[in-house]
Amino acid sequence: MLPLFRAVLVWTAILVVAVLPRLQAPAAAPSPTLTQAFSHQQQSILANVRAERAQQAQADQARTWSDQYNHDYDAYQAKVQAEAAAIAEASRIAALNNHPGPPAYIAKIISDAFSPLGPSAVQWAVNVAYCESRYHPNSVNSSSGASGLFQFLPSTWAFTPWHAQSPFDPVANAQAAAWLYHRSGPNQWECQG
Repeated sequence: MLPLFRAVLVWTAILVVAVLPRLQAPAAAPSPTLTQAFSHQQQSILANVRAERAQQAQADQARTWSDQYNHDYDAYQAKVQAEAAAIAEASRIAALNNHPGPPAYIAKIISDAFSPLGPSAVQWAVNVAYCESRYHPNSVNSSSGASGLFQFLPSTWAFTPWHAQSPFDPVANAQAAAWLYHRSGPNQWECQG
C-alpha cells in the first residue's frame, strides 16, 4: 500500500504545482442588474447617435433650401434689374421720337432680341414696333394680313426660322425681326418709326 500512497502523493504534488496554476477560475455570470444597466447604456448611446444624425440631416436640408432660395432670389433680382434697364432704355428711345414707351415685358423682349445687334438696332426696333403695331403683339393688318409685334406678312413669316411658331408670339416675332434686320437690313419694313 505504500507504493500506492506514494503514487497518490506524487500525483497530488504534480497537480498542485503544475496543473492547478494553469487553470483559471470559471468567470462568474454577470448579475442581471449589471447586464440590464449595460444594455440600457447601449440603447441610450444608439438613441443619441440617431438623434444627432436626424438633427444633422435636418440642418443639411435647411442649408440646401436656404442656398436654393438665395440662388433663386438672386436670379429674380437680376431679371428685375434687366427688365428695369430695358424699360428705361425703351422709354428713353420712345421719348426721343415723341411716342410712349412699350410695356415692360415688350421692352424686355425687344431688348433681348436686338441688343446683340447694338444700341442703334434696339432704337430702330422700339420705333418700328410702335409704328407697326403700337406694341400690341396680337395686331393684324386687315388689308395685308401682316401680323404680330413687327407686322410680318404671312409670306415673309414663312421663311423665317420661327415659322413653326405663331407670329402672335411676341418673343418669336421679335427674334424673327432681329434675324431679318441682321440678314437684310431695316428696308424690309415700310414703317420706320
